Amino acid sequence: MKYLTFIRVLGRSKKVVIVSVQKSLVGVLIVLVIVAGVGGYFAGSSAAPPPRTITSVVTQTVTTTVAAATVTRTVTTTLPAQTVTSTVTLPQQTITITVTRTPTPTPTVTPIPPSPPPYWPKEIIIRVGGIGGAWYPIGAGLGDLISKHLKVQSTVQPGGSGPNILALSKNEADIGMAYAWQSAVAKDERAAREYWGEPINFSNVKLLAGGLYSQVYQAVKLKGFPANNFKELADMVKAGQRVAIGTNIRGTAEEYTVRTLLARYGVTYDDIRRAGGTVFLGAHTDVVQMMREGKIQVYVAFGGVPYSAMVEADTTMELEPFTLTEEEFKFMTESFGFKRTVIPKGSYRWVKVDYPTITDYPVFLCRAGLPDDFVYFAARLLDEYKDTISAAAKYFAEYDPSKGWQLGGLWDLHPGAAKYYKDKGYMP
Repeated sequence: MKYLTFIRVLGRSKKVVIVSVQKSLVGVLIVLVIVAGVGGYFAGSSAAPPPRTITSVVTQTVTTTVAAATVTRTVTTTLPAQTVTSTVTLPQQTITITVTRTPTPTPTVTPIPPSPPPYWPKEIIIRVGGIGGAWYPIGAGLGDLISKHLKVQSTVQPGGSGPNILALSKNEADIGMAYAWQSAVAKDERAAREYWGEPINFSNVKLLAGGLYSQVYQAVKLKGFPANNFKELADMVKAGQRVAIGTNIRGTAEEYTVRTLLARYGVTYDDIRRAGGTVFLGAHTDVVQMMREGKIQVYVAFGGVPYSAMVEADTTMELEPFTLTEEEFKFMTESFGFKRTVIPKGSYRWVKVDYPTITDYPVFLCRAGLPDDFVYFAARLLDEYKDTISAAAKYFAEYDPSKGWQLGGLWDLHPGAAKYYKDKGYMP
């Protein structure tokens, strides 16, 4: 006795499932519905075995103008016969996909004028960091470019992140370097009064370029000094023991970190001095020199890796890491938006294993009153002459001009800088 079986499609008694995988540069969904018929006959006896389920898989390659495709057809049928023979013939299919690409518009950047317009400042002041620190060569590099290409005399002055913001707020400087995290402090009047002793005119401080590079906290102690962190150092002070700590000038990131973390343990600078100790706030090079003379036991810095003053300390003294506790990590990241990171093993002689720390981005800020086109060209110089600045400050090589408008914390972007980033296609 012979049986004739037809395979039906789409929800009837038998199933044909089509799966198409198309590898293409453009996500295109191609649904192929193939209807195939299979004819056959089966020979058997009156004592046929119970029905069984037989699955056969047929693979076909579909040629397209973009890339080859593979079509897999799974046929499932329940048959009473013991032996099943099926033949499926699928014609080769050609699919043509047309991709229309929208051309990217060519950025149009305003050319630098041959001579400065009369409304531009005759001279600008750029506030950076301490001499010997990471910021000085970056700020000096921008100053040189402004003098050379914009024909405006630039004076670079040492400073610190906190004092620079205050100077910009009061129109005492034109461009200054600071941190992204400080925007949250400056915008909060109460926090600003605690930090600077007075409120900041936040609307007068604008972002020129953010994300200059990753700047990390790094602190060391003289080998053998008993305290390994701020908690242990605070305990020494409370016990009346002498400690000597040195860092950058008041208001800088490192100084604020030192002052804030000591305060969490109920210790002030005056407490350290009353116990016979030393708190020195000054240039990094001076701190390192005092450390060599045995007048400083702990040195705290914020900078790139390697950091010039830290390299000097590392190569001239035997040092050990001065670390943050887990509670201090939690406080600094949650309160100020710092990010956790590590200084890789071997970055300095004293980094025997990866050194856990915190990081943030330095930024270029400017006063709101600077002419838009002047700020436009300053942003352009940072972009087009990045390699020139990096030659003197290698950590600036990390700067990505296309993200200069993004990595600035809560600082509002200066309209002139915004126009440049939009003209370049960096900013929507």
